[in-house]
Amino acid sequence: MVRLREIPRTAAFAWSPGSASPYIATGTRAGAVDADFSNETDLELWDLALEQKGGSAELQPAAKLSTESGFHDLAWTESEDSSRGIIAGALENGSLDLWDADKLLSGARWFDQSDPLVSRASQHSGPVKTLQFNPRHSNLLATGGSKGELFISDLNNIDHPFRLGNVNARLDDIECLDWNKKVPHILVTGSSAGFVTVWDVKTKKESLTLNNLGRKAVSAVAWDPEKPTKLITSIPLETDPLILVWDLRNSNAPERVLRGHESGVLSLSWCAQDPDLLLSSGKDNRTICWNPQTGVQYGEFPVVTNWTFLTRWNPHNPNMFATASFDGRISIQTIQNTKSDAIAQAGASQVQPVDDEDFFAKAQSQPQASTFSLPTAPKWLQRPSSVSFGFGGRVISVGLTDPSKPASRTSKVRITPFEVDSILSSTTQTFEEALKEGDLRRICETRIENAQNDSDRADWKIIESLISDNPKKQVINYLGFSSEVDETADSLSKLGLGKSEDGGANGVPESDSRGPGVKKHKRLSSIFDTHADSDNFLTDLSASKGAKTNNPFQIYTGSESEADRGITRALLLGDFEKALDICLQEDRMSDAFMVAICGGQKCIDKAQEAYFQKQLEGPNYLRLMAAIVGKNLWDIVHNAGLANWKEAIATICTFATDAEFPDLCETLGDRLEEQAKAESDKEGRKNAAFCFLASSKLEKVVGIWIDELQENENKAIQEATNGETSFSIHVRALQSLIEKVTVFRQCDEV
Repeated sequence: MVRLREIPRTAAFAWSPGSASPYIATGTRAGAVDADFSNETDLELWDLALEQKGGSAELQPAAKLSTESGFHDLAWTESEDSSRGIIAGALENGSLDLWDADKLLSGARWFDQSDPLVSRASQHSGPVKTLQFNPRHSNLLATGGSKGELFISDLNNIDHPFRLGNVNARLDDIECLDWNKKVPHILVTGSSAGFVTVWDVKTKKESLTLNNLGRKAVSAVAWDPEKPTKLITSIPLETDPLILVWDLRNSNAPERVLRGHESGVLSLSWCAQDPDLLLSSGKDNRTICWNPQTGVQYGEFPVVTNWTFLTRWNPHNPNMFATASFDGRISIQTIQNTKSDAIAQAGASQVQPVDDEDFFAKAQSQPQASTFSLPTAPKWLQRPSSVSFGFGGRVISVGLTDPSKPASRTSKVRITPFEVDSILSSTTQTFEEALKEGDLRRICETRIENAQNDSDRADWKIIESLISDNPKKQVINYLGFSSEVDETADSLSKLGLGKSEDGGANGVPESDSRGPGVKKHKRLSSIFDTHADSDNFLTDLSASKGAKTNNPFQIYTGSESEADRGITRALLLGDFEKALDICLQEDRMSDAFMVAICGGQKCIDKAQEAYFQKQLEGPNYLRLMAAIVGKNLWDIVHNAGLANWKEAIATICTFATDAEFPDLCETLGDRLEEQAKAESDKEGRKNAAFCFLASSKLEKVVGIWIDELQENENKAIQEATNGETSFSIHVRALQSLIEKVTVFRQCDEV
């Protein structure tokens, strides 16, 4: 529990009615003496200002009015004539006074034209001990006092109350009373002589009298808020500090006795919102919370230094209550403790030690700390029903077994099918069955056939290619390159690459490539131009090994250039790298490649690099060849024009290793997505999704799918026909997204 506010008064009090910001009305307690021995008696109104969380716990009155006598009790009810209601006071001098709360708060006084005092009645011959407004009929007020006087007053005719009971029947004081919460014309009273009497106000007669445990004095009575035949009484005696639970169907003895107070019980308050919560306070300076249905004591609130003579729940917000004590305080606190046990114990351990001389003074002036938490949630915090979606299109709901009996705690769990539309349900069921069978290809084929738009169809075709035996080949086929390659190959085979009539290759006259002044070739294919005997060169060379031929030649003729002699010497000594350097220096690319073949891979790489450096301004396919030969496909991914993204993907699928393939596709997809966002290009976004699918990057393709889902959903809503709701369209779109994600993840695991 948490102390919210504190009113520095020894007074009777009453909560304001209604749901507005709560006020408390206090009236100086009759017979109480202040620390300064003042004999002033006041009616005061206090604004709790609970919305000001940082405010001081001790309050100042919002309105104050001097009265002629002290109070035994106060009651506050709603009224049509006053927004804040009417306050009734039971005064020590036998007067019953009524005040207008609005006029009190506006600062009116008796000498003003708008006197806050509504009426004053003096039908009681002695002190008015207790009073209460009828919970169903707020114009009816019951008052009880000395000599057994019990009156029912109508606020509409306050000057003509009627009395219940025989004038000479009893002379004991009526100490307490309570209206029945279910039957509005039933009233119970408790007297100092131990009589607990149930009255029927309609017939103005006694209905029943209980023998309160041998006619022991009664300090408080309270009806069960839900069961009209159950009530509770308390005994103020130090020898028998008991709370008795009665069922009027068997009035011979109490149904249950609650024992927990060490001295007389002075006040009871039964929570109107939860019949399992009861507050009691008494002469042992304690306020205890009970479950009156079981007799279990939940715990007690901080013990004060003097009698707690009155405790009451807030009628509108039962999360808080107030307790008045003779130590000069009215404490407003919550029912639940917001601190953990560890924090509470730590706070208790930090209390400063006191000297022996000050021990008793400290014990009498400081309330003792106490803490507890309710074992179950109060009824107003419990959910009478709940619902949740389950798997397989089912809804699980929990509700009361009999809604007409809210007091019953028995509930029923129901599992029911939930269908937005029958087509979606059958589609979902078919999808789940296909997943169980592992037939992902059938799922893809069905979704391709039933796709609502080209983007959705393309996604499923790509996913289908990923589950094939050769995903890269299928991606190339999807991009449409396989047939194009075949046609190109057929065309090239018809170009006539043989020897022409004039002795050249491809109709070009042959020229000597050796010696200075020779122009460099413009095409790589010209390096291997064929001569008449070139096709059989290696074969003839192998066949003539070790044989004498009639084809003599001279290693040196004397007319060679310096470069020719240098190459010859290097070849004679097997220094192919030096021979390659001379060929490259003289720009003899054909000779350089032949020498490089003899020199091994290092020389081949060097020759290739030199060739590509010389062809920077050459055809575009040479840049592509350089990336392929040099195994540097990142050059294509980073630098190739995005208009040719399909060609880039095809190259990656053909030449990339399995390890680098996902990263290459992802990088190309990032470029496409960045451009699509900058230009708001939906086609570019779709191309990026293709790359992310090929690279198996689910986290990136899902973002694109979600954007497409929202766009397709908005379009479908605009084109919706009769019978289609925005919710059903959303569910179908969401189902499509979930299916793609699910199948894509399955493909990634295969």
